[in-house]
Amino acid sequence: MLRLLDARFAGNAYAIEIDAALPRILALADRDPLSLTRGFGDRRFWAWKLADFANGTLQGPVNGLSRLLEIGAFGPRVDPERIRTLIGSMLEATPRLMRLDGSFEEALPYEQSYCVTALVLYDHLCAVERLAGPDDAWAREQSAALAPAAAFLVRRDETHGFISNHLATAAAALLRWDRLHGDAAARAKAEELISRILDRKSPEGWFEEYGGADPGYQTLCMTHLADAAEILESPPLWEALDRGARFLCHFAHPDGSFGGIYGSRATRIYYPAAMELLASRFAQAGALACWMRPAIARQAPVTLSAIDTPNLPPVFNNYCQALAVAPGVDPSVPPSPAEPGRHYLPEAGLLADIGPTHHSVISTRKAVICHWRDAHMVLNDTGLVLKSASGKHLTSQGDPATTAELTGERLVLRGGLTERSMPLPNPYNVLILRLLSVSVMRIPAIGALVKKLIAGLLVRSGGRAAGRFSRTIELGPALAVTDRWEPAHLERVSVEEPFSVIHMASSGYWQRGDTEGPQR
Repeated sequence: MLRLLDARFAGNAYAIEIDAALPRILALADRDPLSLTRGFGDRRFWAWKLADFANGTLQGPVNGLSRLLEIGAFGPRVDPERIRTLIGSMLEATPRLMRLDGSFEEALPYEQSYCVTALVLYDHLCAVERLAGPDDAWAREQSAALAPAAAFLVRRDETHGFISNHLATAAAALLRWDRLHGDAAARAKAEELISRILDRKSPEGWFEEYGGADPGYQTLCMTHLADAAEILESPPLWEALDRGARFLCHFAHPDGSFGGIYGSRATRIYYPAAMELLASRFAQAGALACWMRPAIARQAPVTLSAIDTPNLPPVFNNYCQALAVAPGVDPSVPPSPAEPGRHYLPEAGLLADIGPTHHSVISTRKAVICHWRDAHMVLNDTGLVLKSASGKHLTSQGDPATTAELTGERLVLRGGLTERSMPLPNPYNVLILRLLSVSVMRIPAIGALVKKLIAGLLVRSGGRAAGRFSRTIELGPALAVTDRWEPAHLERVSVEEPFSVIHMASSGYWQRGDTEGPQR
């Protein structure tokens, strides 16, 4: 039973998740009419007073809420005018969060975050356009306060890594800005960003995320690229989206889960809007959308319900967008979108082996092996873990030079064992970073350099090399693995749960298979 949405959406997987998340969404913003922070969405700042800046990303629910208003999704217990008032207060508050250079932040004061600025501008413009209806003059007036944010995206760049989903968000935001304000510079920058994304995309169908392929983040990237494609009508972009959907189908698992540690950013979030937006154009996108709807209904992948506050607005908005495109309920059982066969993707460092009764995904870079048989996951091997005499953990995930040799049914991986090193914040490094952020990091070149150093420290996959390993994998339904390593005196550590050697805040969210017993 839906509590806040209209009963006509009962049974819709997206609506069920949105309905469950709405109390959290509606609780984010400060409603106090006398408060200096009225309309701010970051409760850690305005309510708990535990943060010394407000996270701009948390202004984002204006996008999803305005989408729900647009399709008349709220039930009789919700007054649409109250929702409209809430959105209005958040839209009015957003420019007050903006720094003088037009930027917004989520991690540090004066962070000058390209991604967050793009996301805030995009969500703001989506909401303004919907609330304005045919009144473009009102929309232009309401959005003009964020002109510095658009200018920031035009003149600045993201330099700490090549992250396609961030650039796609910026491109979509700038195209919407140009549509409202006729800003040729914004359109030119958007086209430049999309050209960069397409130049770095792989012929295998994936868009680069920190040097590799990440199916989870690709679904978010493709949402914003699809939005941009609707405005640009670019044949190369549509073709890339078609290839992207075909690539993603390999990683829709038979138990309904999606993505995993084997991706470059180790994410398992499936953002549904991209495939729903592309379903009418591309058969594989439609097949993936149909497959994932019932999977979401049984919480087989990571769903909106499992998302914490920092990621809540983007995932909420995506689900609202998906609901607007696919508001119905299809009771049929869809076939798997995964094409049978052995799909070796050497640029991605991934192999998907799919047969009538099995589905295997192997990362040839991380030596990760995931195997399903008869629609159940029977092996979730995220790599070798060994302990040195000094007590250090060594893993097979950290060597970017791991090699793969595929001969018939046998895949052999060889690479280095590296120390697992995961730096954590402490009062001292946090203090240093705070001092830097309010001083020299406000100089763009220095700020970009420090962010690049931090990203390298947190996202690089391994520490000091301390040995070698080989994994021999016999492919097929009865997949078998033989491991060898040197030095031979290293002690193997039995690891029952998946592990990772990189920092990624958007990984590790719960999904149904994480806590299911052996009888499924």
